Formats: sequence, C-alpha cells, structure tokens
Amino acid sequence: MKQLIRQATIVFPDHVAANCDMLIADGVISAFGANFPADNAANSVNFSGDIVIPGLIDAHVHGAGGCDIMDGTADHLVSLRQALLREGTTAFLGTTLSSPVAQLLVVLKSLAAGRKAASQSGQAELLGVHLEGPFLTAEYKGAHVDQFIPPSTEGGDVAVLTQLVKAYPDLIRILTFAVDRLDTTELIAFCHSHGIIPSAGHTAADYLAMTHAAEAGLRRITHAFNAMPGIHHRKPGPMTEGLLNADIELELIADGVHVHPAILEMAFRLKPQDKVTLVSDGTRSVGMPEGEYELGGLMTTVKNGIARLADGTIAGSAYPLLQGIRTMVQTLNRSLPEAVRFASLNPARSLGIAHRLGSLEPGKEATFVRLSSKLTVKQVWVKGELAVERSAGK
Repeated sequence: MKQLIRQATIVFPDHVAANCDMLIADGVISAFGANFPADNAANSVNFSGDIVIPGLIDAHVHGAGGCDIMDGTADHLVSLRQALLREGTTAFLGTTLSSPVAQLLVVLKSLAAGRKAASQSGQAELLGVHLEGPFLTAEYKGAHVDQFIPPSTEGGDVAVLTQLVKAYPDLIRILTFAVDRLDTTELIAFCHSHGIIPSAGHTAADYLAMTHAAEAGLRRITHAFNAMPGIHHRKPGPMTEGLLNADIELELIADGVHVHPAILEMAFRLKPQDKVTLVSDGTRSVGMPEGEYELGGLMTTVKNGIARLADGTIAGSAYPLLQGIRTMVQTLNRSLPEAVRFASLNPARSLGIAHRLGSLEPGKEATFVRLSSKLTVKQVWVKGELAVERSAGK
C-alpha cells in the first residue's frame, strides 16, 4: 500500500524542509521531494505545512496513562503503550524500580511477553527493559524504597543480575546502578558481556569513583545531575567526569523541572552531539489529571506539573518525552533538528535500531509524529498507517 504525505514541514537530522512530500510504500519511506505526481495507487494526505518528526524513542519511562511498568499485568502494559503513543512516543524501554527479586521476575515476565507479542495498532513498541535498581545508594534513592535496596556486598549484585538475565535473556538493555557499590567493576563487565548498557545513577560516587567506573567501561549516566552529588569547585563530583568524558552518554530530563535550563545548556555545549539523549522519566501521571499517584510503593502528588513525594522529593516526571523537545526549542532556542535528534536518532543509535527507526530517511519505517506549530501532537503514524489522531493537536 502506498501513502503520499503532501506539503509537510519535514524535520531531518540536520535541517528542516518546508513544503516537502513524503512517499511511503508498504510501511517504509521510499522518497522525499516536492510536488510528486498524483499516483492512483497512493492515498494522498495534505499536511498543510504541519511539522513531521520521527517517532520519539524513550529509553527511560516508568509509566503513563495511569499505568506503571511495575504493575506487571498485560492489560496495564497495553494501556501504558497506548498512552505513550498518544504523546508521540513510538518506542520505549520499560523502566523498573527497586523491588524484591521475586517481584522483578514477575514484571520481567510480563514485559518479555509484551515485547514478544506483535505490536497492535495504537501501541508504542516495547524495545526491552531499563533496569533501574535495585543496586543503588540509599542516600540518593530518590523515589526508590529504602528496604528494596540491598546492602552492597562483594558478588551480591552480580548474582542477582545473573539470575534476572538468565531468566529473561536479551530483555534488559540498560542497567542503572550506583558506581560506589562494591560490585561496580564486575557489573560493568557483566553488562558488556551480555549486551547491556551500564549506566550510573542514584549514586554517592565522587569524581574519582566515576572516573574509575569510566575506565572500567561505564558508558552512560542516568538522569544526569539528578540523584547524585553536584559539582563543587573543590569536589568535582561525578558529573564533572560525565561532562568531560566524550565516551559517556548523558540521559537528560528536559521537562523544565528536573534540570535548570542553564545546566541543560552547559551540557549541550560540552557534550558531543551524539552523546546526549533526552528521556522523560515519566510516571503513571503522564497524560493524566493532576492528583495522587502511586510510584514503586510510594504515593506521589502531582501539582503544577510536578510530581513529588510527601517530603517534597521530585518523583519522576508528569510530562512525556515531547516536553523535552519543547523545552529545548521554546526555552533554550535550540534548533528543532537538534532537539528531535536527541529524542529519536541518538537513542536509536544507542539501542542499535537506527537502521529502521530514529530519523526520517528512505528505507526506514514510516513511523512519525505530526505536530502543530506549537509542538503539540496532532497525529501519530506507525509504519505508514494513521494510529493516533488528536483533535486540534491537544
């Protein structure tokens, strides 16, 4: 089946093309151009100048639409995937929270089944799992529950991770752990040998500990600047290594809540362009009214767009990944191609799926989001088919 998208504003990785046509055949982009001739075999849709970006890829999201990855049920996973797609996120890693091993195994079983099942129309693609915890530091636990963070013992963390990976091979794609734990070097080696990206987070590590972790093969920092010591002129902290080491990729939550715009700008200027990935850290409150929501056994209150625990701790985000693009463009005046790249092509490259997703190019899947001039979702297309339509881009 052929589709012809006419007069769209197409966002490519390095430029924007106005009044551009996009030809789609059998769910794959076949060509771009201007004023393609009418094709009786193609269904033609005029986008009237609306913005078209590749489907967004969220490598760190806990929930949406009132559902959470840790719910561990097929129905909730379907609802979560539908809610993410409505927000323009077309692929994601289901992200866990620190929990007992038995509960993690239940959740991984649900996610393994969900990934194996063919994606239904109207659902974001589940790419795998981002295991956040339980190998964290209680001092920087954030919204993780103290009692579910095991003590740091030699060999203990690797033993648990081995159990999880043995039960569900090739499911875990990213592991977030505290690099001040005793098993740090062994965890990094295990990750590399099993195709898992080792990522530092919820850690009390200082600059030297982060440097040693990087030398051992650490390649990522989870929600950079959050849940870790800050930068001080006499105590550089872990993020100094994260900013200066060109091999380390940063996850950034650019929702306007987690990281000040000036700090975001500093990171964008210091890091190589392919070493920044926007994530949402979204929770079940994404796409929902403000109010109270459960997160990993704790109650959060969402007010004025901010999710907090009772003690005031920020607890994940109430915004979808698209909010990070809005922040970059509307607050920091960064270019739209750059902002989109950080939320699509960069995560696609990190996860090894850039051959089919992450940018709008001939030969890649025709999975894209139609946006209004205010960067709100109007439509979501998956493999050349309209999957979501939202009135007035709301």
